[in-house]
Amino acid sequence: MPPTVEAPLFFLDYDGTLAPIVEDPDQAMPHPAIPPILEVLDNAYPVWIVTGRDIAQLSSFIDRPLRAIGLHGAQSGVIGREVEYLVSDEAADAIASLRASLPSLDGIRVEDKSQAFAVHYRHASDEEEARERLRAWTDTIPEMLEAIWGKKVVELRPKGWTKGTAVLRISEEYPDRTSVYIGDDVTDEDAFDALHELDREAVTVKVGDEPTGAAYRLAGPDEVVAYLRTYVDVGEEN
Repeated sequence: MPPTVEAPLFFLDYDGTLAPIVEDPDQAMPHPAIPPILEVLDNAYPVWIVTGRDIAQLSSFIDRPLRAIGLHGAQSGVIGREVEYLVSDEAADAIASLRASLPSLDGIRVEDKSQAFAVHYRHASDEEEARERLRAWTDTIPEMLEAIWGKKVVELRPKGWTKGTAVLRISEEYPDRTSVYIGDDVTDEDAFDALHELDREAVTVKVGDEPTGAAYRLAGPDEVVAYLRTYVDVGEEN
């Protein structure tokens, strides 16, 4: 179990961390214990949701105006309220052009995220062929964009905006707090690496058993809930 710190600054990924991974991202409801835990944590500590999703999507799952970083760092805002896009118009236009050039493949599903999009190939009729054709397609993207490969998905996003750059920016606003970052995605590795470069303590937690630079591990959302509950009693007392 990761350590419990006295003055945490929470950075929490959503899918695979606060919610189990499901086939349809539109049905990714949070673990039943998460909403009341988030309420207590938000009343006691700074809490940020850090996700690859468009922040607007989170309002379907989290009924609380938590601060959030979306699109892996390219958005900043509050769930259910105003959202700021941090990418250039040029990068947004390049994303739109790339979306239009996506190869036609049976069984793939495109998840549009405003100024980014993801291509899921889990249900492709020929998964290996789909992956190879998508890799060839991503080899042609302009330098201002990057392709991020995840669990049977590839996401196209503007280069330079990562979860790592986001958490560093936010951490600087809380110099007396210890960052606690929990995430399961390959894009969370950027945040783990960035927090380890800070000249102060950070608790980095990988959810799952894949290779990681995080200092600690939790098996899944059930263990995330158990860990966050170590803060709930303290938070209710404050």
